Amino acid sequence: MTNDTLETAVNRDAVVTLRPITQETARAITRLKVAPEQERFVASNAISLAQALFSKEAWYRAIYADETPVGFIMLYDDPVAPQYFLWRLMIDQRYQRLGFARQAIARLLDYVKARPGATELLVSHGQGEGSPAPFYASLGFQYNGDMVDDELIMRLPLATAAEAPPPAPPPKPLTHAVLFKLKDRSPEAVEKTAQVLRGMEGKIAPLQEIEVGVNVIPSPRAYDIALITRFASLADMELYQVHPVHQAVLAHMREVMESAVAVDFESTASGVDS
Repeated sequence: MTNDTLETAVNRDAVVTLRPITQETARAITRLKVAPEQERFVASNAISLAQALFSKEAWYRAIYADETPVGFIMLYDDPVAPQYFLWRLMIDQRYQRLGFARQAIARLLDYVKARPGATELLVSHGQGEGSPAPFYASLGFQYNGDMVDDELIMRLPLATAAEAPPPAPPPKPLTHAVLFKLKDRSPEAVEKTAQVLRGMEGKIAPLQEIEVGVNVIPSPRAYDIALITRFASLADMELYQVHPVHQAVLAHMREVMESAVAVDFESTASGVDS
Protein backbone atom coordinates (compact mmCIF):
# COMPACT_ATOMS: atom_id res chain seq x y z
CA MET A 1 0.00 0.00 0.00
CA THR A 2 1.47 3.38 -1.00
CA ASN A 3 1.66 6.49 1.18
CA ASP A 4 -0.96 8.31 -0.85
CA THR A 5 -3.63 5.66 -0.23
CA LEU A 6 -2.85 4.90 3.42
CA GLU A 7 -5.46 6.28 5.81
CA THR A 8 -4.57 6.28 9.48
CA ALA A 9 -6.99 6.75 12.36
CA VAL A 10 -6.11 9.86 14.36
CA ASN A 11 -7.69 11.51 17.39
CA ARG A 12 -7.63 14.97 18.92
CA ASP A 13 -4.59 14.10 21.02
CA ALA A 14 -2.38 13.96 17.91
CA VAL A 15 0.45 16.48 17.64
CA VAL A 16 -0.04 18.91 14.76
CA THR A 17 2.94 19.99 12.65
CA LEU A 18 3.37 21.95 9.43
CA ARG A 19 5.61 20.20 6.90
CA PRO A 20 6.97 21.03 3.44
CA ILE A 21 5.23 19.19 0.61
CA THR A 22 7.50 16.86 -1.31
CA GLN A 23 7.26 14.84 -4.49
CA GLU A 24 6.43 11.83 -2.35
CA THR A 25 3.63 13.52 -0.36
CA ALA A 26 2.07 15.83 -2.98
CA ARG A 27 -0.50 13.30 -4.20
CA ALA A 28 -1.78 12.59 -0.68
CA ILE A 29 -2.16 16.32 -0.05
CA THR A 30 -4.10 16.94 -3.27
CA ARG A 31 -6.51 14.13 -2.37
CA LEU A 32 -7.59 15.82 0.85
CA LYS A 33 -11.07 17.35 0.56
CA VAL A 34 -13.41 19.48 2.61
CA ALA A 35 -17.09 18.60 2.94
CA PRO A 36 -19.17 19.33 -0.21
CA GLU A 37 -21.00 22.25 1.43
CA GLN A 38 -17.63 23.86 2.28
CA GLU A 39 -16.22 23.76 -1.23
CA ARG A 40 -17.51 27.23 -2.11
CA PHE A 41 -15.41 28.69 0.72
CA VAL A 42 -12.04 27.05 -0.04
CA ALA A 43 -10.25 26.06 -3.24
CA SER A 44 -8.96 22.55 -3.79
CA ASN A 45 -5.39 21.80 -2.75
CA ALA A 46 -4.45 21.21 -6.39
CA ILE A 47 -5.51 24.79 -7.22
CA SER A 48 -3.73 26.12 -4.11
CA LEU A 49 -0.48 24.40 -5.11
CA ALA A 50 -0.78 25.80 -8.63
CA GLN A 51 -1.27 29.32 -7.21
CA ALA A 52 1.73 28.84 -4.94
CA LEU A 53 3.89 27.83 -7.91
CA PHE A 54 3.37 31.23 -9.52
CA SER A 55 3.55 33.43 -6.41
CA LYS A 56 6.87 34.26 -4.78
CA GLU A 57 4.94 35.40 -1.68
CA ALA A 58 3.34 31.99 -1.12
CA TRP A 59 4.53 30.09 1.97
CA TYR A 60 2.69 26.80 2.18
CA ARG A 61 2.76 23.62 4.20
CA ALA A 62 0.90 20.36 4.68
CA ILE A 63 -0.83 19.97 8.03
CA TYR A 64 -0.01 16.69 9.77
CA ALA A 65 -1.61 15.13 12.84
CA ASP A 66 1.16 12.85 14.10
CA GLU A 67 2.14 11.13 10.83
CA THR A 68 -1.17 11.56 9.01
CA PRO A 69 -1.69 14.39 6.48
CA VAL A 70 -4.95 16.08 7.44
CA GLY A 71 -4.91 19.49 5.73
CA PHE A 72 -3.19 22.36 3.96
CA ILE A 73 -2.26 25.91 4.95
CA MET A 74 -0.87 28.76 2.84
CA LEU A 75 0.32 32.21 3.84
CA TYR A 76 0.77 35.32 1.71
CA ASP A 77 4.21 36.19 3.08
CA ASP A 78 5.49 39.62 2.02
CA PRO A 79 8.21 40.93 4.37
CA VAL A 80 8.78 44.00 2.16
CA ALA A 81 5.27 45.50 2.61
CA PRO A 82 5.19 43.95 5.29
CA GLN A 83 1.95 41.95 5.01
CA TYR A 84 1.03 38.51 6.25
CA PHE A 85 -2.30 37.10 5.08
CA LEU A 86 -3.73 33.66 5.75
CA TRP A 87 -4.39 32.78 2.13
CA ARG A 88 -5.69 29.24 2.47
CA LEU A 89 -6.66 26.85 5.27
CA MET A 90 -8.36 23.52 4.87
CA ILE A 91 -8.83 20.39 6.96
CA ASP A 92 -10.01 17.20 5.29
CA GLN A 93 -13.64 16.42 6.14
CA ARG A 94 -12.59 13.20 7.91
CA TYR A 95 -10.46 15.11 10.41
CA GLN A 96 -12.59 18.15 11.22
CA ARG A 97 -13.80 19.08 14.73
CA LEU A 98 -10.69 17.57 16.29
CA GLY A 99 -8.92 20.88 16.96
CA PHE A 100 -6.38 20.45 14.14
CA ALA A 101 -7.18 23.77 12.42
CA ARG A 102 -6.74 25.62 15.71
CA GLN A 103 -3.36 23.95 16.29
CA ALA A 104 -2.29 24.68 12.71
CA ILE A 105 -3.03 28.39 13.19
CA ALA A 106 -0.94 28.33 16.38
CA ARG A 107 2.02 26.85 14.44
CA LEU A 108 1.51 29.45 11.70
CA LEU A 109 1.55 32.27 14.25
CA ASP A 110 4.88 31.01 15.57
CA TYR A 111 6.26 31.46 12.06
CA VAL A 112 4.62 34.84 11.35
CA LYS A 113 5.72 36.41 14.64
CA ALA A 114 9.34 35.83 13.60
CA ARG A 115 8.90 37.55 10.21
CA PRO A 116 10.17 41.12 9.59
CA GLY A 117 7.73 43.84 10.62
CA ALA A 118 4.92 41.44 11.50
CA THR A 119 2.26 43.20 13.58
CA GLU A 120 -0.90 41.39 12.48
CA LEU A 121 -2.21 38.35 10.64
CA LEU A 122 -5.04 39.00 8.19
CA VAL A 123 -7.62 36.60 6.79
CA SER A 124 -10.69 36.97 4.60
CA HIS A 125 -13.75 34.78 4.25
CA GLY A 126 -16.83 34.39 2.11
CA GLN A 127 -20.29 34.96 3.49
CA GLY A 128 -23.27 32.71 3.96
CA GLU A 129 -24.19 29.54 5.83
CA GLY A 130 -21.10 27.48 6.58
CA SER A 131 -18.74 30.48 6.61
CA PRO A 132 -15.60 30.03 8.76
CA ALA A 133 -16.22 33.42 10.43
CA PRO A 134 -17.19 31.94 13.84
CA PHE A 135 -14.01 29.85 13.90
CA TYR A 136 -11.77 32.86 13.21
CA ALA A 137 -13.67 34.97 15.74
CA SER A 138 -13.07 32.28 18.38
CA LEU A 139 -9.32 32.69 17.77
CA GLY A 140 -9.45 36.44 18.41
CA PHE A 141 -9.73 37.71 14.80
CA GLN A 142 -11.88 40.82 14.48
CA TYR A 143 -13.31 42.64 11.48
CA ASN A 144 -11.37 45.71 10.38
CA GLY A 145 -14.10 47.09 8.11
CA ASP A 146 -12.28 46.21 4.86
CA MET A 147 -13.22 43.82 2.08
CA VAL A 148 -11.33 42.07 -0.71
CA ASP A 149 -13.45 41.09 -3.71
CA ASP A 150 -16.66 39.91 -1.96
CA GLU A 151 -14.94 38.71 1.21
CA LEU A 152 -14.78 40.36 4.63
CA ILE A 153 -11.32 40.88 6.15
CA MET A 154 -10.47 40.05 9.77
CA ARG A 155 -7.24 40.80 11.65
CA LEU A 156 -5.39 39.30 14.59
CA PRO A 157 -2.82 41.56 16.34
CA LEU A 158 0.57 39.92 16.88
CA ALA A 159 2.05 42.09 19.65
CA THR A 160 4.12 40.05 22.08
CA ALA A 161 3.28 40.03 25.77
CA ALA A 162 6.23 42.37 26.46
CA GLU A 163 5.10 44.85 23.82
CA ALA A 164 1.38 44.65 24.38
CA PRO A 165 -0.55 46.86 26.79
CA PRO A 166 -2.53 45.14 29.56
CA PRO A 167 -5.18 43.01 27.89
CA ALA A 168 -8.51 44.72 27.38
CA PRO A 169 -11.58 42.93 28.70
CA PRO A 170 -13.08 40.67 26.05
CA PRO A 171 -15.96 42.19 24.07
CA LYS A 172 -19.42 41.34 25.36
CA PRO A 173 -22.07 39.79 23.13
CA LEU A 174 -24.64 42.35 21.99
CA THR A 175 -28.36 41.96 21.34
CA HIS A 176 -30.03 44.50 19.04
CA ALA A 177 -33.84 44.56 19.22
CA VAL A 178 -36.10 46.71 17.03
CA LEU A 179 -39.91 47.05 17.06
CA PHE A 180 -41.59 48.24 13.87
CA LYS A 181 -45.04 49.75 13.38
CA LEU A 182 -46.04 49.62 9.70
CA LYS A 183 -48.08 52.02 7.58
CA ASP A 184 -50.07 49.11 6.15
CA ARG A 185 -50.94 46.85 9.08
CA SER A 186 -52.83 44.21 7.12
CA PRO A 187 -51.67 40.63 7.80
CA GLU A 188 -50.44 40.29 4.23
CA ALA A 189 -48.29 43.44 4.39
CA VAL A 190 -46.92 42.56 7.81
CA GLU A 191 -45.95 39.04 6.74
CA LYS A 192 -44.32 40.33 3.55
CA THR A 193 -42.09 42.66 5.56
CA ALA A 194 -41.33 39.93 8.09
CA GLN A 195 -40.06 37.77 5.21
CA VAL A 196 -37.83 40.63 4.02
CA LEU A 197 -36.27 40.79 7.49
CA ARG A 198 -35.86 37.02 7.72
CA GLY A 199 -34.08 37.13 4.36
CA MET A 200 -30.95 38.48 6.10
CA GLU A 201 -30.35 35.14 7.82
CA GLY A 202 -27.12 33.46 6.69
CA LYS A 203 -26.10 36.38 4.44
CA ILE A 204 -24.24 38.66 6.89
CA ALA A 205 -21.24 37.03 8.54
CA PRO A 206 -21.18 39.07 11.80
CA LEU A 207 -24.88 38.33 12.37
CA GLN A 208 -24.87 35.31 14.68
CA GLU A 209 -28.60 34.93 15.31
CA ILE A 210 -31.78 36.52 13.98
CA GLU A 211 -35.38 36.18 15.14
CA VAL A 212 -38.37 37.88 13.55
CA GLY A 213 -41.74 37.84 15.32
CA VAL A 214 -45.15 39.07 14.18
CA ASN A 215 -47.45 40.53 16.84
CA VAL A 216 -50.43 38.30 17.70
CA ILE A 217 -52.27 40.46 20.26
CA PRO A 218 -53.55 43.67 18.61
CA SER A 219 -53.76 46.74 20.83
CA PRO A 220 -53.23 50.50 20.46
CA ARG A 221 -49.76 50.25 21.99
CA ALA A 222 -48.67 47.19 19.99
CA TYR A 223 -46.03 47.19 17.31
CA ASP A 224 -46.37 44.90 14.29
CA ILE A 225 -42.97 43.21 14.02
CA ALA A 226 -40.09 42.51 16.37
CA LEU A 227 -36.58 42.02 14.99
CA ILE A 228 -33.99 40.54 17.38
CA THR A 229 -30.39 40.18 16.20
CA ARG A 230 -27.35 38.99 18.15
CA PHE A 231 -23.65 39.68 17.66
CA ALA A 232 -20.36 38.71 19.27
CA SER A 233 -19.57 42.39 19.97
CA LEU A 234 -20.63 45.98 19.39
CA ALA A 235 -18.02 46.19 16.60
CA ASP A 236 -19.71 43.31 14.79
CA MET A 237 -23.10 45.01 15.11
CA GLU A 238 -21.65 48.18 13.60
CA LEU A 239 -20.30 46.14 10.68
CA TYR A 240 -23.78 44.64 10.21
CA GLN A 241 -25.28 48.13 10.06
CA VAL A 242 -23.25 49.06 6.94
CA HIS A 243 -23.42 45.66 5.24
CA PRO A 244 -25.03 45.88 1.74
CA VAL A 245 -27.66 43.24 2.58
CA HIS A 246 -28.75 45.14 5.69
CA GLN A 247 -28.69 48.44 3.82
CA ALA A 248 -31.10 47.01 1.21
CA VAL A 249 -33.45 45.82 3.96
CA LEU A 250 -33.19 49.19 5.68
CA ALA A 251 -34.26 50.93 2.47
CA HIS A 252 -37.36 48.71 2.37
CA MET A 253 -38.16 49.44 6.02
CA ARG A 254 -37.96 53.20 5.47
CA GLU A 255 -40.68 52.84 2.83
CA VAL A 256 -43.09 50.68 4.81
CA MET A 257 -42.67 51.64 8.48
CA GLU A 258 -44.60 54.28 10.35
CA SER A 259 -42.30 54.25 13.37
CA ALA A 260 -39.68 52.14 15.14
CA VAL A 261 -38.03 51.85 18.53
CA ALA A 262 -34.82 50.02 19.40
CA VAL A 263 -32.85 48.77 22.37
CA ASP A 264 -29.27 47.45 22.45
CA PHE A 265 -27.92 45.57 25.43
CA GLU A 266 -24.79 43.64 26.33
CA SER A 267 -24.85 40.19 27.86
CA THR A 268 -22.56 39.20 30.73
CA ALA A 269 -22.25 35.67 29.29
CA SER A 270 -20.12 35.02 26.23
CA GLY A 271 -22.05 33.98 23.15
CA VAL A 272 -19.00 32.69 21.25
CA ASP A 273 -17.65 29.18 21.72
CA SER A 274 -13.98 28.96 22.64
